[in-house]
Order: sequence, then C-alpha cells, then structure tokens
Amino acid sequence: MTWFQKSTDKFLDQTLLPFIPAQVSPNQVSWLRIVSLPFIYYCLFAHFYITGFALFIIAALSDAVDGALARTRNQITETGKVLDAAADRGLIAVVALVFIPSLFGWTLIFVGAALEVVNGIMAYRSKQNLGQNPGANGAGKIKMIVQCVAFGAIFAYFVGGSASFLKIAYDLFLVSLVFTVIQAFMYP
Repeated sequence: MTWFQKSTDKFLDQTLLPFIPAQVSPNQVSWLRIVSLPFIYYCLFAHFYITGFALFIIAALSDAVDGALARTRNQITETGKVLDAAADRGLIAVVALVFIPSLFGWTLIFVGAALEVVNGIMAYRSKQNLGQNPGANGAGKIKMIVQCVAFGAIFAYFVGGSASFLKIAYDLFLVSLVFTVIQAFMYP
C-alpha cells in the first residue's frame, strides 16, 4: 500500500466512513458505481454536462470510498478487486466514448484500449503467478486520477468554453497512457 493510499484511507476513515453503516459493503459501493454508468452516459450524451459531471465526480470519488472501506474494515475480497477494476474501467470508458472521438479522434481511443488489453494480460499473468488477483497498483491509481482530471478539464471546456482546457485534457490523456504502460509492467 502506498503512502498516498494510507493517507487517503486515514482521512476517509476519520471523516466519511463513520457515516457509512457497517452493513454497507465495499462491493455494494462498487456495484453502485457500475449501476451509475448508464445515467452518466445519458447525461453526457444528452449534453446535460453539469449533471453528468456531478454524477461522474460522485462515481469517481466512490472509487476511493470502496477501497478505503475494504481496507479499513478488513473486507478485501477477490470479487471486490474485480468489481472495482470493472467499475473504474467502465466509468472511464463511458466518458471517453462520449468525448474523446469527437474532440481528439478515434486514435486516442484505440491506443488507450490496446494498452488496457496489454494491462489486462499482464494482470492475468500476475494472477496466474500469485494465485490471486493482484489488485490495483500505484501506477493504476495515478492513471485513474490523471484521467479524472483530464475529464474535469473537458467538462470545464464545455462549461467555460476555453480551448486551453482541451489542450490540458489531451496532454493529460497522453500522460495517462504512459501510466497505463507502467501499470502493466508493475504487476508482480
């Protein structure tokens, strides 16, 4: 566990987690994120950007919540690791498919998808070697944060209109591709 993850867990454990009932499991939080995906897609596709962004932020923050719940309540499961990864990739894919082709072209989508396939293969190899799902690593967490900030820049573009936000978003997506490669080769 990284120092960032420990710090985040400690902060959430002292602020938000006490308000989440003990009967709420981390997997339920992950499922909630997965269930939110069609609503986020609809809002973005229908150009309800503020509502879509609000739902996106809640879903993205729930990623930190489910992980902190699992670690602080000793509820880490193999199912949870898979659900969390599926929810993360689903959230990023939904927003990416709405915005990236029209703003930056399909090449960025294809490169990102190809690198995620390599990442998946490396995670699968790691699972075979370890006998269990390796879970997210530090590069994967950084990648998710960078992607979320990039989408925030896109939302700022649509709300504020400045093209400089698109340049920032594009550059951040390129950085996230680098972290996707790093993530793939960090698996044990």
